Amino acid sequence: MLTRYFKEKIKTRKFDDDLLWSMGEIKGKRVILLGAGEDFVELNQRYFFKDVLNVTAIADKKFQTEPVETFEGIRAITPEQIKNEDFDVLLITSEEPKPVLDYVFNTLHIENKDIRTVFNEEVPNERENLNYLYEFKFDKTLPKLAKKLNGKTVVLYGAGTFLELIKKYFNLSELNIIGISDKKFENHGENDEFLGYKVYAPDEIKGLNPNYVLVSTKLYVDLLEDLMYKTLKHTKIKVEPLVKKPILTLIREIWEN
Repeated sequence: MLTRYFKEKIKTRKFDDDLLWSMGEIKGKRVILLGAGEDFVELNQRYFFKDVLNVTAIADKKFQTEPVETFEGIRAITPEQIKNEDFDVLLITSEEPKPVLDYVFNTLHIENKDIRTVFNEEVPNERENLNYLYEFKFDKTLPKLAKKLNGKTVVLYGAGTFLELIKKYFNLSELNIIGISDKKFENHGENDEFLGYKVYAPDEIKGLNPNYVLVSTKLYVDLLEDLMYKTLKHTKIKVEPLVKKPILTLIREIWEN
């Protein structure tokens, strides 16, 4: 059941604007809803997901023990069945998305899909991150970075929604990207890919011997230090952030996080 805080939150103009903007973005795409609890029922009474979006199914663990053909007029499946479905977007309806996201990535192992949340307390929404990138003039710095690294090999470090957003809205083809690395790829398969690039565990970067590792996360100071002074220590591999920010911004982000 939605907490009192979130019941008040969904009545705000900002929540309406953010959710309707996000729903407009995925309109026409095949959507699976994850979460058929009271959170979803209350939200659905206000936003009518089935009527607005091309919802192909709704998944919930309770359908394992209480199987039904439909729920709120939507075809019901178990979370384990999601991988067998043809879909474009997985929309998480829980008011606490973080544990659900962990379950999606670490238990269901669903990747290379557009995964979104209704409540963005844990995951900033797409519009906020786009504004963030334009605030730091990424549209101007990316071409300069590509020119600087012309002829150099690059590994991107950090395979999350922030990089997915960058790949969606900006042209990374001018960078000679030979792979993407992330701790979540430590047990990757031989042919596994992320955003069309081969994936590697962090300890495989040395063997690739790229000229540069570009950290592709929103918050990156700790990762830069870890790569420079641990993972890639005693190598000539240069480590830089993909999105550079002023020092005062970095200090503020370190303080806040």
